[in-house]
Amino acid sequence: MQLIPIQAPDGVQLALYKVPGNGGPAVILTHGTFSNHRSCLGLAQKLAEDGFSPWIFEWRGHGKSHAPSAPATLDDVANYDIPTVLHAVKEFQKQDKVFFVGHSGGGLAVSMWMARNPDLAKEQVHGVVLMAAQATCAARTLKKRTLISLIDLFLKVTRSAPGHHLKIGPEPESFALMRQWCKWNLTKKFAGLDGFDYLQHLQKVTVPVLALSGAGDLFIAPTSGCLALAESFGGQHVQFQQCGRASGYSEDYTHDRLILSKPASVQIWPMVSEWLSSNFGQPSALSPRTTTAVR
Repeated sequence: MQLIPIQAPDGVQLALYKVPGNGGPAVILTHGTFSNHRSCLGLAQKLAEDGFSPWIFEWRGHGKSHAPSAPATLDDVANYDIPTVLHAVKEFQKQDKVFFVGHSGGGLAVSMWMARNPDLAKEQVHGVVLMAAQATCAARTLKKRTLISLIDLFLKVTRSAPGHHLKIGPEPESFALMRQWCKWNLTKKFAGLDGFDYLQHLQKVTVPVLALSGAGDLFIAPTSGCLALAESFGGQHVQFQQCGRASGYSEDYTHDRLILSKPASVQIWPMVSEWLSSNFGQPSALSPRTTTAVR
């Protein structure tokens, strides 16, 4: 795997990884909070085996990407990192369009960029796969609302989010970014630092979308929130699937296991690959057994 350093417009150096492939359609994979490129590596290798050209990038302050001078927000990832990586991959691949696959906050960041740039998304993106990505429904009960409020207070006081110490991931996370997530879920409004309403503006984004949730993901990305994000897209090819026993899967997938587990390598990764293949060029649906059409 080749590491290619690239630089965002604000001067932050980002780590972009080229997974060996066969020169097929480019797919950019991005991790979520408290994580790095390793969470996407298994899926990327599967896509390479299936004829795609996968790329993985690490958010600013994660893995081998440099940290900015100020605590990063997800707006920074969306406004600086996503377009920088997109431009670099298009130049390296000599392709006009790419696919995105985003897990958790990675899916949110891609959605945020597309919401602000719907015309560019139409011109430069074949489609997007959102895996356990949501921003508005984690505080849907009093118990969970209280928990998120306490997390927000902890972040405000400590100004740190050490993922490895909290045993929720290998990377530390920006407290400012995590406070955004808390605010979105507490207010049920997915908005930028400038007040930009992402869900409202996603109605202008018409690229094909496959959104997946885990039936066992009961806090970070509950199905209701993943569905709400999927339904906000305005295109005619939006598909959604809850991955759990009720839908014929071997388990009720949790947040991390949806992308990083042996069962996922057998059930989820092939589905993602099939969807990407079917949407390279003319969008088409997968079999009813695996996905439900939102529209």
